[in-house]
Amino acid sequence: MDVSSVALLGAASLAGACSVMAASRLPRRTSRRRVASSLSRVTELVARLPPVRRAARAEERLRRRRECLGELPVLLDVMTLGLSAGLSFDASLELYCSRYGNVLARAFSEAMLSWRIGAVSRETALWELAEELDVTALRRFASVVGESLAFGTPLAEALERQAQTMREEQRSQVEEEIERVPVKMLVPLGTLIVPAMFLAILGPLLGSAVMVG
Repeated sequence: MDVSSVALLGAASLAGACSVMAASRLPRRTSRRRVASSLSRVTELVARLPPVRRAARAEERLRRRRECLGELPVLLDVMTLGLSAGLSFDASLELYCSRYGNVLARAFSEAMLSWRIGAVSRETALWELAEELDVTALRRFASVVGESLAFGTPLAEALERQAQTMREEQRSQVEEEIERVPVKMLVPLGTLIVPAMFLAILGPLLGSAVMVG
């Protein structure tokens, strides 16, 4: 869970705690309906805020990019096996797309269709795909494929080296993200989660005290 998700969760928790405090002062029959209505309104208003929508779109792009990065080594392995077995580049790529149904496979299927019908060249389609997904490793893949097909260099060996390099980079990135997680959690934990938890716990008690008083 990233910082934006934690912040949204904290805001929702704070709004829920405030609703619980307000509902504790109401009759029991109407309190549940009031709480549900208040939470629904708060959630709808928060979702309509421009920063929230931009954060949601950015998070979706990040999720898609991470998924493509995670699947790219598998693509390179499948293509390496296909090329080593004597298949062509298109046949090896089609083998991967037919066996997997993830975002990367669907994107390559569309790109492969575009150069097969003659809309764009293979190299152009691969570069456009890399720019659309905003994945640096795909740009290297497009460059390696273009050079190998243009100059006749062995493509299987190049893809195998790229897959190994990508796995090493991903391992380093995962280690760095794990080290940064405790630091990232300090700010939302101290400013949002902890106050919301106190309100959620003490809200009903304070409401009962006010009603008794």
